[in-house]
Amino acid sequence: MNDLRNTRLATRLGAAAGLAACVAALAACGSGSGGPSGGDDGVDMPTTTVASTVRVDVRARPRGTISVAAPSDAPGDIALRRKQAEAFEEKYPGVTVKVQVIPRTGYDQKIMTQIAAGSAPDVIGTGDVQIPTLVNRNFALDLTPYMESDPEFDSSDWYPEILEGLTYDGKVVGLSDNWDTQAMYYNRRLFREAGVAEPTADWTWDDYRAAAEKLTRGEGADKVWGSFWQKWFVPVADAVAAAGGSVYDEANRRCVLTSPEGIEALTFLDDLRRAGVDPGATEDRVLGREPDEIFAAGKAAMLVGDGRWGAYAFNEAEDLDWAVAELPRGPKGRSNFFHLAAYSIPSNSKNADTAWAFLRFMTSREGVEMGVAESQGVPAIKSVATSALVADQPIVRENNALQPFLDELPSARRAPQLTDFNRFQDKVDEALLPLWRGKTTPQAAAEKACKDVDAEFAKG
Repeated sequence: MNDLRNTRLATRLGAAAGLAACVAALAACGSGSGGPSGGDDGVDMPTTTVASTVRVDVRARPRGTISVAAPSDAPGDIALRRKQAEAFEEKYPGVTVKVQVIPRTGYDQKIMTQIAAGSAPDVIGTGDVQIPTLVNRNFALDLTPYMESDPEFDSSDWYPEILEGLTYDGKVVGLSDNWDTQAMYYNRRLFREAGVAEPTADWTWDDYRAAAEKLTRGEGADKVWGSFWQKWFVPVADAVAAAGGSVYDEANRRCVLTSPEGIEALTFLDDLRRAGVDPGATEDRVLGREPDEIFAAGKAAMLVGDGRWGAYAFNEAEDLDWAVAELPRGPKGRSNFFHLAAYSIPSNSKNADTAWAFLRFMTSREGVEMGVAESQGVPAIKSVATSALVADQPIVRENNALQPFLDELPSARRAPQLTDFNRFQDKVDEALLPLWRGKTTPQAAAEKACKDVDAEFAKG
């Protein structure tokens, strides 16, 4: 169920190319494009625990051959890794870095199965929701000792939230070259035509709802929706958190969506549908097209549910005057999901020394700068993110596609710390879908979600 949106929890490189093609054609694309999956595509993950763990010699000179995984639906990511591989091979003659392209469908399941079998690439990319699984099954090396002992590794210019987000149970399970948060996209032309002032950082849910009512117009195929608040798990969880609630308790062992705060958030979202300003069940293509396509076609004035990847698609749309703003504040303030790619070394890598050297290079200033032109996330290195390389990009100058994401970082929260994340989250999504379709109430939907999730937790 989370296939399309979970592809965006890790690297967003290459997503714009696929989505822009959909936008240009205004046709219904398939399951979408993006980076490594944050989910398992509905396929059970291997439950094996890897017994052996290699150790890295940070002083060893890179040698031999390593492979780096890249998903098949991320052409930008594939191109960047090949560019980095070429530079790394030039720096270390005799070393070969192979970019292994893995089919997108079931990407994480394939990677995890390869690790369990001892045949995985030496550097893998996964989404942040997979970090607990990597640690609890000993699928990835704890990089902490290598980061601390390697004189060539420097994270002093990284956003501190990155290492915090990549740490689970005291172990740093990967490194990253980019990050992302959620934001609100809006159509400037529609705002002007409706006489509505553009969003500000002070906007609340009440402001959002009032604007959506003024921006909604027309009927049937000609209707323009004021709001398009997507219903995949991240924007829904953002609303719950902004109301002061959570889907899971602090221990991640129980569903707490039935709290007053959880019900308030679900009611806010459902009220938008009931008022006729939001289509509701966006994730099952209620309008026949993906939310991004609807927004790009000028059929929605505000879109919530995309990270910075949306900017690259909307930039390719014809006659779309768009911009980015922070998410509206809920009763307890603003909260948004911290999207973070995790590049890890399998704990049974055959050439972990060279894998570490390449991973260090990937996430170094030199490696990060190589991807600025294509990377849809915010560079992990602060001085790069705020440099002219990024600031001079047209989408930053003309569409404000950087500052809102930087401003939202303090209110960003990490992914739920759940092993086999989709095993539980799919239960929530399935229970909430009738609500988005107008077939049940917020209370009944939350109760169904918690009943199913808690039953899953009880299985151990």
